[in-house]
Amino acid sequence: MASPINAVLCALVGAAFWSVLGYAIARHLLPRVLALGAAPVVGWAVFSAVALPILSLIGFSTLTVAGLAALGLGLAGIGLRVPAAPGSPTDLKPWWLGMAAIAAAMLALIPAIALLPKYSERGVHLAAPIFDHSKIAVIDAITRQGLPPINPVFALADATAAAHLVYYYLWHFSAAVLALPLHVSGWEADVGLTWFTAFASLTLMMALAVWLSRRAGATILVVALAASSSLREVLNFFFSNYGLEPFLRRPNGFAGWPLRSTPRCWRRWKTTSTAAIRWPSCTRRAPPAPPRGRCTLTPPCSDTSKT
Repeated sequence: MASPINAVLCALVGAAFWSVLGYAIARHLLPRVLALGAAPVVGWAVFSAVALPILSLIGFSTLTVAGLAALGLGLAGIGLRVPAAPGSPTDLKPWWLGMAAIAAAMLALIPAIALLPKYSERGVHLAAPIFDHSKIAVIDAITRQGLPPINPVFALADATAAAHLVYYYLWHFSAAVLALPLHVSGWEADVGLTWFTAFASLTLMMALAVWLSRRAGATILVVALAASSSLREVLNFFFSNYGLEPFLRRPNGFAGWPLRSTPRCWRRWKTTSTAAIRWPSCTRRAPPAPPRGRCTLTPPCSDTSKT
């Protein structure tokens, strides 16, 4: 099961690394306010896009990931030493920066906590977003077998052939970059990166609000609007779900930031149904190749190179 401590470690390491790298780049391209807010997004986007082809060529291992990250920090240090072009002054004070960062970090816990297992006397409970996060298997496949990733879900009829994953896995690759050197599971890295994704989207919206309004107080409005949700979810506490059906539709589309901040909703329009999902026991023997069209999840400790 996923450990909250390891998930927090992934979130903090990713936020610190990508924010420093992103600010070193953005401060030369954007106004100071936008550079601060867009730093996590820019750092993640640039590093992930550059690291994926490099690590595919030199190999995906703890040493290569750590070396590439050290190189990125070295280049970021050079970028921070180079004077940036003077921008327009703003009334954004340091204590406003701290308050905005804390508010974004707290609000970003909403989509991240939903992915953690909840324990009770009756067993372990998982929230609905875990359905799409079953792609955690992609993260584990990258950490175990490197790049390009092997398809961890569908097996070919020929058990001797390994099928490469045909999927937009850049986000999962970023989670594997955190999981491998920190020695955490793919589930824990997924939770940490989900928090970082939500945090980065909030800081970017805060920066845009301040830059457009020229007022630091606009960050409070962003937090308030982002924390809002569908009216149906609120009324569901007082009325039955079926009782609301004739009057209110289920949340869909742009139904608020808490719903849209999860990767499940980013890719809902591309999610396809699967015939069956099987969670086999963890064995050292490679499982037999399933028939074509059947969806299986490979056990974490099995040899997936034979499936």
